[in-house]
Amino acid sequence: MKTILSLILVMLSIVGLADSSYITYEKLVGLTPDCGTGFDCGAVLNSEWSSIGPIPLSLLGLVFYLSVFILSILNYLDFDLKSYFEKTYNKLGLKKNSIFRLITIQELILGATILGALFSGYLVFIMGVVIQAWCKYCLISAFTSITLFLVSSTFYLKYQKKSPFLIKQITLSVIHFLYVNIVKRLFFLFDAEFIHNLLTDVGKNLGSIRLTQFLTTTFFSFSHPNLERKFNGITFKNPVGLSAGFDYNGELTGILPSVGFGFHTIGTVTYEPYEGNTKPRLGRYLKSKSLLVNKGFKSLGAKVVAKKLTGLHFSIPTGISIGSTNKHHDSNADQIKDILKTFTIFEKSKVKHQYYELNISCPNTFGGQPFTSPDKLKLLLDSLEKLNVSKPIYVKMPIDQSKKETLLILQIIDKYNIAGVIFGNLTKDKTNPDVHPIDLKKWSLAKGNLSGKPTWKRSNELVELTRKNFKNRFTIIGTGGIFSGEDAIKKMNYGADLVQLITGMIFEGPQAIGQINLKLSQEAFNKRS
Repeated sequence: MKTILSLILVMLSIVGLADSSYITYEKLVGLTPDCGTGFDCGAVLNSEWSSIGPIPLSLLGLVFYLSVFILSILNYLDFDLKSYFEKTYNKLGLKKNSIFRLITIQELILGATILGALFSGYLVFIMGVVIQAWCKYCLISAFTSITLFLVSSTFYLKYQKKSPFLIKQITLSVIHFLYVNIVKRLFFLFDAEFIHNLLTDVGKNLGSIRLTQFLTTTFFSFSHPNLERKFNGITFKNPVGLSAGFDYNGELTGILPSVGFGFHTIGTVTYEPYEGNTKPRLGRYLKSKSLLVNKGFKSLGAKVVAKKLTGLHFSIPTGISIGSTNKHHDSNADQIKDILKTFTIFEKSKVKHQYYELNISCPNTFGGQPFTSPDKLKLLLDSLEKLNVSKPIYVKMPIDQSKKETLLILQIIDKYNIAGVIFGNLTKDKTNPDVHPIDLKKWSLAKGNLSGKPTWKRSNELVELTRKNFKNRFTIIGTGGIFSGEDAIKKMNYGADLVQLITGMIFEGPQAIGQINLKLSQEAFNKRS
């Protein structure tokens, strides 16, 4: 592995050298590289941002890549920088306590690549936001320098015996900076559902290749034995899961473990296929840190999803969220039969999922939330009990009901073979004080309901209510408003055993999962110390 990482550093620096040399040559002779369709190299390379005084930025890039190339070669050859400095100091009669004598090759590479990644992120921001034009060769350079940093930080972590907390925190913080200040700004220029579909396709492809799985794990995830949890016969490598409502049809089973999730819910899956509610189905409310969601159980249908998942190996606990087909049902009994058909399909299938979520709380479906009333919920659970489902079931709960109404629902659930509850789903409360007035005005004109920070306080209250009244009867999964490790810790302090998120990942970046797990691990380590 050490040799492989060293060679990757050498090869990446050669790519950077070739790219920056070409741009520098074209710049010095007064030519503009041909970038091809969709790019405008002239606008970028001839702008005021392309130089610092008389010095082209590409020339600085050339020096950077040359330095990393030389250091990478020395690293590959196991050059001992400490011994070299010590011998030099002895020859020159210098003091031996100089700080430079303590620097290793890996530390020099790491320091250089941190600066290179940050500067590349800044330049991508300038292209996308200030110049509003793209240079293909500049983007290649940015990708190369950021990848150099990620590889060098991995090397430093593995072979310098440094604290995994420290180096991983640095790595994830740099990725977070780049995502929030550059990538997210670019993504948020486009329609939310378009970006969601694009990233689903990218994630599906990344998850199908072992190399990209490995690289994603290396750069984004954080693992530690103290993160492991066991509930209902299921071992979770960490307590952070992806909520239902992101991976509708199970496209991302290959990549989500590499991102760092400890478990993953597919769906919500319905018996019949449903294209989704009328567009727009997704929106972003930036001031409220929220998503407007109106998908309405978009699904390929239970038979298709079960067939897609059959034969797959899930490296983390994977669950199926089940709800009723989003259509008019003749009666409650008909709607219950619809739900039971989906359970039956997965029970008879060879899909290796480990749990179910029963979604009774989606506010964006035809007829609203019929099974959040005690009488109708009892009818549903009576029927479900007769199936003798083989895997644990978690009920996904509404969050806009009063504490009294919530307790009534929990008291009914308590009488059945239900493993746990999830708090909770989207909020439809337009008096919610955590919705910014500007967003509230937009919401009044739009269809759908809100995720993210507007669900935070209510979710916490209901998690705490459940823990207080039912002790350890239920496994409690807290979801809603988790954007950081501190948020996850607070949710758990209220009583959650596990947590889930979607919106926090979209606003903070995919490395947020690693950052949350890192914080949870540090918290557990500090408590034991």
